[in-house]
Amino acid sequence: MPYTKNRPAIYYQKVGNGTAIIFIAPPAMGHLTFRYQTLLQDNFTVITFDNRGDCRSAHSDTKLTFSHFVDDVKKVLDENEISKAIVCGYSNGGLIAQQFAISYPEHTLALIMLGGYHSPKSLMLRTEYKIGIMVARKQWIPLLAKALAFNHFSDKKAANEMEIEIKKTNADMLAQQYQLGLNYENEQQLRNIDVPLLIIYGANDHYVHPYQNIFRNKLKDVEVAYVHRSKHQVPTKYFHECNAIIYEWAKRKQLK
Repeated sequence: MPYTKNRPAIYYQKVGNGTAIIFIAPPAMGHLTFRYQTLLQDNFTVITFDNRGDCRSAHSDTKLTFSHFVDDVKKVLDENEISKAIVCGYSNGGLIAQQFAISYPEHTLALIMLGGYHSPKSLMLRTEYKIGIMVARKQWIPLLAKALAFNHFSDKKAANEMEIEIKKTNADMLAQQYQLGLNYENEQQLRNIDVPLLIIYGANDHYVHPYQNIFRNKLKDVEVAYVHRSKHQVPTKYFHECNAIIYEWAKRKQLK
């Protein structure tokens, strides 16, 4: 199985050819979040991985910072000798993707966010993060695994596979990951992002839609697409639409 050489070892998978897209999952969910984005492999090099402490990736004993998760993205790219990639983050993974574009502009070709926001400021988002912290601290990982898996996949086999992976997640690191996401604020740094940004929202994911206004005000090149009937689970439940939007946008932007 492919792991990065430097500790903590980060588990990743790579398929396909062409321009690289690296996908960043929300806390605990790991590489299987993007099992259907591997269908893009005919046109892109698709890289998926588990955040440190999540699923198959190793955990570390040091207190975590947001930079640890950002640097792990760079570590996976370095392991695969990829100097520049489209960076795509789903939900909280979008925060890591944004910070990667800010911290490593020379390695960022473009930015994609699925259900994207710049910081969890709304009451609903903050409540979700706080619930995640509580669940992790109480060691309720099996309960979280079942909820996340079956909320994201209609296919029972796919849901079962994700549930098994999530159960491997380190509870202490998960609590820290949620806390770092809850505290993240980068609105003043957004002007430092100088690459095309694509935001894909579920049309019924209403509570994150207003965040697009900040991105439109701060960035030069922003496109927003809505997936009809979808809520937050765009990459899993509406993957055909999600993948088609990514492909067409990358083609227009001459990124592939």
